[in-house]
This record gives sequence, C-alpha cells and structure tokens, in this order.
Amino acid sequence: MAPNTQSQHSIRIRHLPEVSRERRKYMNCVVGSVCLCLLLALYRFWPKESAYRSLGDLWGHVDGNDDQARLIRRYNIHSSVRWMNPDGGRWRVMFVCNGESPCPTLYAQEGDLVELSVMSDIYAQSSIHWSGIGYNRTGSWNDGTAGLSQFPILPRGNYTSIIDTTGSWGLNWYAEHTTAASADGLYGMVYVAPSPVRPRPYRLITRNETKLRAIMEAENEIRHLAIKNHQHRDTGWKLLRMRAEGTEFHCYDSILVNGKGRVHCRQEAFDRVNGQKVDETGCVQPIGQLPGSCTPSNADYEVILTHGRDYIMMNLINIGFEHSLVVSIDNHKMIVVATNGGFVYPTEADVVYVPSAGRITVLVRLDAEPGDYAIRLSSTSQLQNLQGYSILRYPASRRPIYGEPMKLPEPSSPDDICVLPDGSTRGECSIIKGQDLPPFPPAPPPRSSYLQKSSADYTFRLRAGCRQSSTEPHVTEYFLNEQPWQLFRSSLTPLLFQDLHNSSSGNPVGKPVIDGIPIGSVVDLVIENDLNDTIPLYKHGDPAWLIGTEEHARFPYKDVEEGFSQTYVNNVLNLRDPALVTVHDLPPLGWAVLRFKVTDKAATMIHAVKLRYFALGMSAPILEGILPESPASFPMSAADRPHVDFQPKNDGVFG
Repeated sequence: MAPNTQSQHSIRIRHLPEVSRERRKYMNCVVGSVCLCLLLALYRFWPKESAYRSLGDLWGHVDGNDDQARLIRRYNIHSSVRWMNPDGGRWRVMFVCNGESPCPTLYAQEGDLVELSVMSDIYAQSSIHWSGIGYNRTGSWNDGTAGLSQFPILPRGNYTSIIDTTGSWGLNWYAEHTTAASADGLYGMVYVAPSPVRPRPYRLITRNETKLRAIMEAENEIRHLAIKNHQHRDTGWKLLRMRAEGTEFHCYDSILVNGKGRVHCRQEAFDRVNGQKVDETGCVQPIGQLPGSCTPSNADYEVILTHGRDYIMMNLINIGFEHSLVVSIDNHKMIVVATNGGFVYPTEADVVYVPSAGRITVLVRLDAEPGDYAIRLSSTSQLQNLQGYSILRYPASRRPIYGEPMKLPEPSSPDDICVLPDGSTRGECSIIKGQDLPPFPPAPPPRSSYLQKSSADYTFRLRAGCRQSSTEPHVTEYFLNEQPWQLFRSSLTPLLFQDLHNSSSGNPVGKPVIDGIPIGSVVDLVIENDLNDTIPLYKHGDPAWLIGTEEHARFPYKDVEEGFSQTYVNNVLNLRDPALVTVHDLPPLGWAVLRFKVTDKAATMIHAVKLRYFALGMSAPILEGILPESPASFPMSAADRPHVDFQPKNDGVFG
C-alpha cells in the first residue's frame, strides 16, 4: 500500500498547473510584505521596558492629540514595611518601596511618559502623588491625591498611573498622599532631564567653551540629594500620643541624606532656640511635657564623589515635611541654576535655603585642595535646632578605615563655616532663596485679558489660622480657607468624582473648597498668616508665580491691581519677573500672593508642608476649570475602583 500511496501523491504534484516566473515574484513579494508587517506588529506590542504607545491605548479613550505615539518609561514598585535603623539611633518599622527607603529614583527625558505600577503590601490605604508635574493629557485623576482626585490603593491592591512630562522637568518627588506615610519612608525622587533644546543659563556663568562643556557634563552626571528629617517613632504613634496628651508633633531625631545620616544631639553651649529652652534633642517641648533624651550615633554619612571633574551639579530636594533647611559646603560657593519652577538667572552664594518640599539645583566649582569637605544642613525651625551632614570628597583624598566611624571633616579655620549652630548665617557669608530668583528665560506672569493690565480674573483671600478642636480636648485644628480639610477625607469619595454643584446630592461646594474657576482664568491667591511661624505652602500642579510676600504685615489692598498701582516702586509686588515656584514660604504674621492660570480641568489643592499643620487640616482643595455646565471627565475605571465605604462620625480631625 505504501508504494501506491506515494505514487498517487507524486502524480498529483506533477499535474499541478505551471506558475509563471512573474507570478512567483508577485507571490513572494506579497508573502514577504505580510511577514514584515507581522514582525513590526510583534515588535510594537511586545512587552519591554520602553515602548511607543498612545494614551488612547492605555486608558481606553482618545482625544484629538492621542494619535501621537509617545515614549513610555515603565517602573514597578512594591510598597511594604520593613524594620530599619537608618541613622543608627533606633530600629523601627518603616514604609519602603522594593525593600528600600528612599524609594527608587525614576528617570525620564522631558516629553516622555512615565508609567508607575504600584503593588501595595502595607497595612493601610495609600496612594502615590507626583509633585511639581502638570496634568497635560493624563488628567488630575491620575496624580495620586486620595480624597481629592483618586481613590487610595487598598492593602494588597495595585494601581498604575502615568504622567506626561511635557513641559515639566527637573528633580521632583513622589510620595504617599493618603495619610502621612511619606514621613515614615514612603517617598522617592523622579528626575526628568531637560530637553536638549531647552535654553540653559550657563553662558551667564562663563563664556569659555571648555568650561561650558564641563558644566554640561556636570548636568549630564547630576547628583540627587534627598534630604529628610527622620524620627524614631512612627507618625501614627506620635499622632495618637498628641491626641491623648497634647504633646509635641514637631520634634525629630536626625537629618538623612539619601537615607544616610546620624543622630546629633544638642550642640554644646547651645541650650535655647528663639529664646526658648531646648532639651537634649535640641527641641522645645510644650509646657508640662517631659524633655526628650538623646544618644548620639555613628552611622554613615552620604558621600558625594567629585570624580576629578571641574564642576559638580547637585539637586538638593527637601522631602522632610517639617524642617526647612539652610545648606552650605565648607570652602565652596554654590551657583543656583534652577528651582522647582525651572532654570533661573544664576546666582552665587555661600548658603542656599531649601524650604520643606522645595528643590534647589546648584553648580559647584571643584577648585579646592583635594580632601573631604562637610556639606552642612541646619534646620531653620523656631522649635528645634537640628543638624545634618554629608561629605563632598575629592578623588584619592582619603582611604576609608573599615570598622571605624566616619569622621566629619572640619575646615582649617572655624571662620570658614558659614552656617552657625543656631541655623543662622555668618555675616560675611551670602545666602539665597530660590523664591527670590526670576526664571530663565524670562516668563512674566499671566494677566487678565478683560480687566486692567495687572489684574487677575479671580482673587481669593485665604487665611492660615488655628482653633481648638470641637471633638478633641488636646488637639488644635489648623485651616487655610476658614475650615480644616482633615486627613479622614482621604477615605471619602474623591471630590473629582462627586457632583458637587448639585445641591440635591447632599454634597454642595463649601469651604475650604475653592471653586467656580473656568478654564483660561488667571487666579490670585492672597494668603495671610495668623500664626507666628513660617509656613511652606505647596500648590499642586504646574509651578505658579510668587507675586510678593511680606512678614509681620497684613495685605492692605482689595486685590493685586489696587496694591500694584501703589507699591510698584517699592517692589512689594512684582509683575515684571517674579519667581516660578512649586513651594513658597508664607512668612510669620505676614502675607503672600500666588498667581496661576487654569489650563486643565483638575482637582488640585494648596496645603502646608509642615506635618503638624497638614495632618491637622491646613489644606484648601481647588476645583480648576470644573463648572456645573462643564463637569470633570474621567474614565469610569478610575471612579469604579475598589475602595473603603467610610462614614465619618463627626467633622473632627479624626473623623
């Protein structure tokens, strides 16, 4: 049977019709084209670290611009808890990402999309908020502010967010924004390298082409220093103790740089801050509370290597949530070249001021004698004197001796130290604040197109103040717009998903929410401070213009237009070249004016970035571009996520 079968098969082959040479070429071309298309499709959709896809593919909706493919940088984070002792002073449970704190640094090029997938393995609700990055086409429902624009991630849950970096560059932070877990370790940095076509201010520093190339090399190899005030007790413990006893919430144990540092107790012969007696930790304790004790540690400092370069560029970012800092480097000056708002006109100083949640980018000439030099960080708080250090090291200047604690380098003369023990600056040393520097290239603030040349379309008067809690006998509540915005609101349905303009829904808009602002509006926030304390304020979204500030004074005008016409010559208000800021200081018993333009429909907020103020209510949500006739749009997948159905017992700080 086999031979016959083979014979029949061969006969069938011999009787196939003849195919011409031209037809064979055509068929081969068609088959080749199909194969090439399949390979391209396979390459396009095969999973990889960086891929080109559209936003419509990612979120299931398409607008007029979503057909343009964008480069996506993908990162995965697993948040969990771990016992850690970063400053050598005390082991405690901390929140970590991929087993470490700070969380991993994310990198991108300006214009990229950054996709962050978070798997939460911590015991509480959490969310990851992106600081200093605008919303563009990705929507404010994607920025990680629980209770405002996003449901938090439940324990053992996950969420993927994506951020468009177009127009947003530099070093910013991402941190937990549901409770206060960022103070307990759940924070990290995201560095977006500026576009090659973005103008740099370096020719204002030098015209020498060799030095300019060295500065660009320093930018390409920029170092990031995440500065954090660290505490030996977790925030939940301190919050509950404050609730029960009325104890302090402002005392910390050390300053860490990139997760490294050591405990430094109260300095010798330095027993007072702002005239008030301090304990061993350098902290002013409330009346009736026992003083804190302190044992110095010998943990390692962060070492910044110069690698034999002519310049080094460093991002100094303060993610401390309490202590604003002054920073100096022994025997070196620093040139400030950028802030959270972007490049600035370069300014040289001995000391730079970095507010809580703020960032300063400095360029340092490495022209000192080879050796180790102390980077000194000192708190400017009026309630605690807290010190921290890192080391700037020239190559081959020192061999480490293993088994011995790091030695803090000291200059040859005490007069070379610019930052004094009380956090002030020596008279011969210059100090600079980023919020005083105009942007480069010039970026004047927007102005109303309908009113006078210096007017805004809307002016809102806010006031930072406090009052006794109506539900907690030992707790003081803080507010920014007449009413506190409490932490328990993070467990409620986010404002973005509510029909807040429908009174029948039971959720009408009210204080402290700011609303009724159409897209395209220019908005002024005139903020006055009832407290005798400097309060750093952070406005979500794109940087805004700081029109003016003044301490120990009230804003005496109806609005900026009236004030500008009377105080222009005195430079109290500035509409020519004010600083672009993400964080600005509200001076003690003073005022500040912030201006921004509404460019997207977004639920944002402005809030204090001192933990005790933030945790106890000093926040004001802002509904930008969201009106009854123009509600917010968002994917249903964002509004339908699993979440806690929480009903507060009262309107107190603790729900």
